[in-house]
Amino acid sequence: MKKKLLESGVVLSIKLNHDLGYSFAKVVNLTDFAKDDLSDTFHLILYPYHYIVQNENDYKHEEFIKSEPLTGPLFVDHILYEIKSGFYKIVDKVDLKPYEKRVPAFRGFSGLVYGKIHYFEDEATDWNYFERGTPFRRIVASYEEVKHLEDNTAHSHEFVERRLTMEILNRKGENIKDYYKLDDWTELCVYNNMVYKTPFNQVPDTHKGIVKK
Repeated sequence: MKKKLLESGVVLSIKLNHDLGYSFAKVVNLTDFAKDDLSDTFHLILYPYHYIVQNENDYKHEEFIKSEPLTGPLFVDHILYEIKSGFYKIVDKVDLKPYEKRVPAFRGFSGLVYGKIHYFEDEATDWNYFERGTPFRRIVASYEEVKHLEDNTAHSHEFVERRLTMEILNRKGENIKDYYKLDDWTELCVYNNMVYKTPFNQVPDTHKGIVKK
């Protein structure tokens, strides 16, 4: 197994859109908990928390620990490069919650939409998921079984920033269309990803990341 380059429990700051400040997320390295060797595939995820400060330097360990989850686990792409480039900043290291120490299931979908390059959850005709961090075996499921799971795509920092911003605005009861035009796929995919999902703070810890049977 390759040497781990980022440890579980590291806390990253994430700049939100629309000058809303900074939010924070725990890193989980799935190689710490997986039964399979995931070192050659995507294995770093973020658990964002609903803790926001206007100035990045105002982060407080105790306040972060007391905050509640914002979204489920998000696969991330090129995270080491994005840390080096300043899109994420390491600010702390904390313990993981019990559910953060298991490898979550991730969902996917397909749709019979012809002539389109991008399509979204509102056009889904079939749902599926994979477990153990290995995407090579997709299991067919109903929407009810996977509606609380995060999607199986590895995301850039732009996606993460939009997703967290939309989640925060949504929790505040704001109209997302007052902040995003939602007229291109880069915004629509994030919006639909959020809307067609049970809010993570409403999912019991015992069911987080687990397919509903």
